[in-house]
This record gives sequence, C-alpha cells and structure tokens, in this order.
Amino acid sequence: MRISGADHTNWRVRDLEASLRFYRDALGLEPFGLEEHARGERPLVSLRVNEGFILHLVPDPGFERPPTGGYDHLALVVEGAGIDEVAERLQRRGIRIERRFESILGARGRGPALYVRDPDGYRIELKFYA
Repeated sequence: MRISGADHTNWRVRDLEASLRFYRDALGLEPFGLEEHARGERPLVSLRVNEGFILHLVPDPGFERPPTGGYDHLALVVEGAGIDEVAERLQRRGIRIERRFESILGARGRGPALYVRDPDGYRIELKFYA
C-alpha cells in the first residue's frame, strides 16, 4: 500500500458567504455545488484547489471553533502572481498578513510564503515557488 496524495479536507464554517469571499474572491478558488446547496440538496459547498484536491466548506452558523489541537495550517501553492502582488491584493480586501517568509521549506523545496487567517481563524499558508 502507498498513499499517493491528499484528496480533500472538510472545514466547518460559521459564515459561508464570508468564507466564499475569502476562498473564492480573495484567493481565486473555483467553487462548485453552490446551486445544489442553495436548494438544500447538498450539505456543503466545495472549492477546487487543483485537479486532485478540493476544500469542502460545511456551513454551521453555531460553530465555535475549538482549540486546534495538532492542526497548524493548510499550505496552498500560488502560481501566476508574485508574493508582493498577492500580499497587496489581500491587504486591499482587508486580509491581514500574519507572517511573511522570504524562504521557507515546502514540498517542492524552499520559497517565499505568506500566512493569513480565513474568516473562521484557520491559518492558510500561501506558498510561492519560482
């Protein structure tokens, strides 16, 4: 047996619209299942990260996020824009840059990264490779 990759992750969110503004509008992820969710046919909305990985957002208005335990962050690879351009774009949308690294190790080697928080406080690393 061999694990060949990650397929998806499910996150409970208090405010689906705020989460969509962050993941779809600010980060550019492509949502699907919005219409089915609005009709009550689907309990969640999905966002495609790439052809092999999706992020499921499960709306739960009463959700109070517990301490993270061992969770630290989700790293997403950014292509088609540099770190300065992305940082400026996020800041224009009111998203605070929590940390910035000029060189930090990732799955493909070293490169710059930005750390931000989504509307529910989940930490997201935006990783850049040359």
